[in-house]
Amino acid sequence: RFELPNLNALNFLLHGALDGGGTLSLKTDAQGKVFSTAMLRMILVIPDDRAAALGLPAAPVP
Repeated sequence: RFELPNLNALNFLLHGALDGGGTLSLKTDAQGKVFSTAMLRMILVIPDDRAAALGLPAAPVP
């Protein structure tokens, strides 16, 4: 995991995730795009104080 603090982002490099079955180039990483799509669909629970510090909206009240 590589932190990109100016972007409030993380960059993940998954070693051996495809057991050698993926591309060797990081430029055209179709498998990485699939992993990123799966990560974008994840629901993250962030404490309200941390969300406020990041400028994110508060969680909706159920």
